[in-house]
This record gives sequence, C-alpha cells and structure tokens, in this order.
Amino acid sequence: MSAVRARRRASDQPADADTLVGQLENLEVIICCGSGGVGKTTISAALGLAIAQRSDRRVLVLTVDPARRLATALGLREIGTEPVKVSRARLRRAGIEVEGELVAAMLDMKSTFDRMVTRMAPTRQDAQRILNNRFYKGISDSFVGSHEYMAMEALYELHEAGEYDTLIIDTPPSRNALDFLEAPNRLTDFVGTKLLSWLSGPTLFGFHAVNVAAAPFLRMADRLLGADVLTEVAEFVGDLQKIYGRVQQRARAVYKLLRSPQVGFVVVTTLEPAPFAEAEFFTSRLREYRMPLRGVVVNRTLPDSLRDRTALATASALADDERLATWLSQRLGHRVPSEALRAIGERWLQFHAIAERDARQLSRLERLGSVEAARIPLFSEDANELDGLARIAALL
Repeated sequence: MSAVRARRRASDQPADADTLVGQLENLEVIICCGSGGVGKTTISAALGLAIAQRSDRRVLVLTVDPARRLATALGLREIGTEPVKVSRARLRRAGIEVEGELVAAMLDMKSTFDRMVTRMAPTRQDAQRILNNRFYKGISDSFVGSHEYMAMEALYELHEAGEYDTLIIDTPPSRNALDFLEAPNRLTDFVGTKLLSWLSGPTLFGFHAVNVAAAPFLRMADRLLGADVLTEVAEFVGDLQKIYGRVQQRARAVYKLLRSPQVGFVVVTTLEPAPFAEAEFFTSRLREYRMPLRGVVVNRTLPDSLRDRTALATASALADDERLATWLSQRLGHRVPSEALRAIGERWLQFHAIAERDARQLSRLERLGSVEAARIPLFSEDANELDGLARIAALL
C-alpha cells in the first residue's frame, strides 16, 4: 500500500451519508458512466471539485473527452496527458476554497496501449516488433471497446501507483455505457480468437484447405496490398498471441479492482427516455457483474413549479382564450398582442408536458438501485467555467 493511501485511510473521517459526495469521498476510485451526451465530463469534474472542497485528498480527474470540455469547465486552457493541477489561486479568484488538491489529465490512448504491449510482451524484441508493425499502429481503434479498455488500463496503472487519494474516471463517449464493463473481455477475445490463431499459423492444414477457395481473393490482395501482406499479418498476429496470457491476467486484475469496496460506480443520466433506459439496463448489469453502484446523478432536471396546477390553468387560458389579450391591454393601458400571449401559454404547456414525463421517470429511480441520487437542474447557461462547476458541486 502506498504511503499516501495508508496515510489517507488512517485519517479518514466518517462521511456525511446525507449527500452523494459524502458517500463517495473516501473511495479510491469513482467511475462515472452513462450514455453519450448526458454530462459525464461535467459531473466528473464537479465530483472532483466537491471532494477537494470537503477534504484534503489529492484528486485526479481523468477524461478521454476529445472535445476538451473538462479543461473548459476547470478554467484551464488545455489538459494534456501530463496531469495539470488546478491552482488554489485560480480557484480563489472564482470564489472557491479547497482543502485538498484537484488535478486533471487526458488519457493518451496510444501511449497507454504502447505501455501495455511493452509490459506484456515476453521480450523487448517481441514488444518492439509489435510496436513497429504497421497493423498495430491502427489497431487501437479497430476493435470494439478499445477506448474503454485503455481507460481501464490507465485506471489500473494509476491506482497501483498510489500517487492520488481519489481517481475519478470520466468514461469514454459511447452509444452504449456497457462497453466499459465488457472491454477487458473484448480485448482478450480479440487477442485469443480462433480466427487469429488460424491466421498466425498459415502453414497449418486449415489455411491450406481454404487456399483453394480463397485463391482469387488472395491473388487480388497480393496485387493491391503487396505480395508479403499475408505473411506480415500472420507474423503480427503470432506476436500478439504471445501476450494473450498476460492480457487475460490483467483483465482478471482489472475486474477484481472494479469489484473491490474501494471502488464505486456513479451512473449519470438525464430523464429523456433513451438515456434513462440505458441507465436502467447498465445498473442491472452492474449487479450481474457484482460491481458496486454507489450513486446516480440525474442531470438537467426541470423545476417542480412547471407541474403546478394553478400555473397549468393560467397557461391553458393564455393559449386558448383570446379575451385575455383584450382584458390585459385595458389593464396595462397599451395593446398586448393575443398571439404573444398564446405563444407564452403554449411554450409553458410544452415544458409542463416534459416536466410531467420527467416526474414519471423520477418515480422509477428506485429501479436503478437503493443508492443516493442527486438531481442537477437544467441551468440557463452551460457550466463551462469554475463558478458554474461549483454550483453543480454544491448539489452533489
């Protein structure tokens, strides 16, 4: 156990169980998951800020967001692969005091993949041969779940190093949040698949058996790609299979970490039907994987005032009763266009319908698990500066 982590565990105070941050702040790893576009990056940064405000922990927020929203939210020009500390002076200028330290970094897919190959290859020569192979240079984007697996790999490396008290992982943008959970298995399947075994041994009977039927294709491939392309593929796959056993071991170690009591998943969602349904599915799979769901953040919620019955009656009258324009014009002493009142009423009714739908969705939150849920309202402006991030942190 690292000195930082040992010191932290010895000095941990009981968390405030009434808030989401209170239940999360003593964890070593917090993984923010959810479908794309629900605000995971902003929530990840806000959680990091909230923990740094409450305790003297050293917090790293790691993102793979190519849009660099994390840098914008933290008031930084940019975030690179090297961790960048958010200075106390910068935070004070935004009216924010912290006890701990907030650090941010962006995942470097290529270097993380390279380190994994270098560490797992049997020899330095094997590693260099893989790294220099032209097929390897495009492989990190070629199989499903590569971004997700590299996020897990970086998480594991950082946790083992023990330099930070809390790691917050902003999982990759994905149409399916489940990709993150399945990434280690997908990588081991990719490296160990029977097809790759077949390709790595082209002199075996199976390859010769296919040669007759495949001959026209192979001749075309030779003309288009070069005569040695199939040999090069076979050599690459053969080298790749040498690391298969260690890839399996690492996948098991990653899953062990993700199931440990020092780790917590936070599902971020909105109340729109598609993201919310995916959040329900994801939490059910977390239970199947025996991984700890610690909290839910419902982002961009509408105010309860939009469901007020008196306001509903007023908006209905504005939309339907043209006599209100005449009455209001007389009371104000100037003409009030009936179409303006109708537009106001109709727009409010539209928001009312969305608020009613959201209320029905909120009633289903318990299906996501018996965990703390935080609601973040829909703000009129984006939380793209530190003061906006602090507003969200205060609600967690």
